[in-house]
Amino acid sequence: MSKNPTVIAAAKPDHMTQFERRKLKSADTEMSIFHLIHRHQGVSRIDLAKRTGLSEATLSGIVRGLIKKGLVIESGKGSTVLGRKPVSLRVCADTAYFLGVDLEWDSVTVVVTNSLDEVVHQVETPTKMLEGRDAVLQRTCKIIQEALKDCRLPKHAIKGIGLAHPGVIDTQNGVVLSYPRPGQMTEWKNVSLKAMLEKEFGLPAAIDDHTRMMAVAEKCFGMGASLNDFLFVSVGWGIGATIFINGEAYRGADGFAGELGHMSLDENGPLCFCGSHGCVETLSSCTAIIETVRRAILKGVDSTVRDLAEGDLDRISIEMVSRAAVENDKLASRVLEEAVVHIGAALSSVINLLNPRTVILGGLLFRHAGPLLLEPLRQVVSHRAMEKSAHQIQFIVSGLGSNAAALGSARLISEKVLDRVYEERCQALPRKQVA
Repeated sequence: MSKNPTVIAAAKPDHMTQFERRKLKSADTEMSIFHLIHRHQGVSRIDLAKRTGLSEATLSGIVRGLIKKGLVIESGKGSTVLGRKPVSLRVCADTAYFLGVDLEWDSVTVVVTNSLDEVVHQVETPTKMLEGRDAVLQRTCKIIQEALKDCRLPKHAIKGIGLAHPGVIDTQNGVVLSYPRPGQMTEWKNVSLKAMLEKEFGLPAAIDDHTRMMAVAEKCFGMGASLNDFLFVSVGWGIGATIFINGEAYRGADGFAGELGHMSLDENGPLCFCGSHGCVETLSSCTAIIETVRRAILKGVDSTVRDLAEGDLDRISIEMVSRAAVENDKLASRVLEEAVVHIGAALSSVINLLNPRTVILGGLLFRHAGPLLLEPLRQVVSHRAMEKSAHQIQFIVSGLGSNAAALGSARLISEKVLDRVYEERCQALPRKQVA
């Protein structure tokens, strides 16, 4: 199909995000509307008209074309206060399928999603990161192959692979630049992970930061779905953040924005793997919390955490520490309280700088100890942040599970290859139906 300059020029940029504006300017109009429906599942023609500035009549013709191609369906009625209820539009669920992979410190999670971002298959296996990069990559490729086999979809139905990695990522080139963890700095230095996946599976691939992919999932499927501006904070084996402005994740000049874990709180504090001292990650990550509890028990501090770990201190998990704190264990409670103080101190500086209205808290720590930590965190921020910002801010614990980063990765690759999905469908249809 040919571009329609008149229709494209009619769009009103102030009603659209940067993503939507780029798509409407750079792509065929029908393909652009396909992108918008994919990004806003359940949107109506009226909503599309407001977003693009196109007339409802023009949009109706475009939508009819997408429906004829089997790319979009009408899915019942929306809701309005007055008048006729608008019809919701969704991408057909089986238009395409995507693989989302989360390669984390402790586990590799793979999800297969359809065009509605619904999980049709999921599998998880231990990462065993300390066995070395090559072993981890072999294990990752194996579990991806198993997912492709077990989901029982035709090979051509899978259109791409998105992967989240907890290291420092060059997203443009799909390279893991480094991974600041014990024994991993040289293992994961300048690893061309995108190229490796594309060669291994013959599919388009995209690589991005673990925390950012959790945040993308939060924006698309979680507490952030109705928010244009918010801060997402993840506390797991590391600590990271993602800033959403006008509905889009802010990446910074080189794509490395959000390194909350490497804000230095104490220049005389513990040495961080980044080379600085007293980073919040060295004080409040799950790694730091578990190590603090382990050292205290080795020094003779009594704790129910030892019983939960059945005497094997190498088995201590954040779940055990959280459970012990719920049972009023003094050691577990004290360590978690100290971690919250450091997290709150770092967050207060960010809140003073950005003045967000909402902070969504995710990751391993808040998934297991959120109810324990929410009020103490509010108190720390209320004491340390500027009064106006601290008073108005809302803290929310994410409701997404441990597959959040994998879901975000599947969403990432789906948006990157949607043009190809559209073009393949057009090429597969009879010429009369495409016109």
